[in-house]
Amino acid sequence: MSAAGTASIDGLTKRIRGSVLIPTDSGYDSARRVFSWNPTTDKHPALIVRCTGPDDVRAAIEYARRAKLEVAVRGGGHDVLGESVC
Repeated sequence: MSAAGTASIDGLTKRIRGSVLIPTDSGYDSARRVFSWNPTTDKHPALIVRCTGPDDVRAAIEYARRAKLEVAVRGGGHDVLGESVC
């Protein structure tokens, strides 16, 4: 596992109402996919947090800060230049 670390991911999962996906989870590939013709948008993040409210967002950002992870906020996921992902 990466800098994200399995033990601390479990802690994040318990803290939020939404879901946390890691590369081995079913649903990860469809959640990470951004639709674009640009092949540089085919990214594989350490984890994906699907927030359900501001408390989830806060917990995810705090987690990312502690784990020194780059953060991207997915809006519509559409960007010709691939700038909607890290």
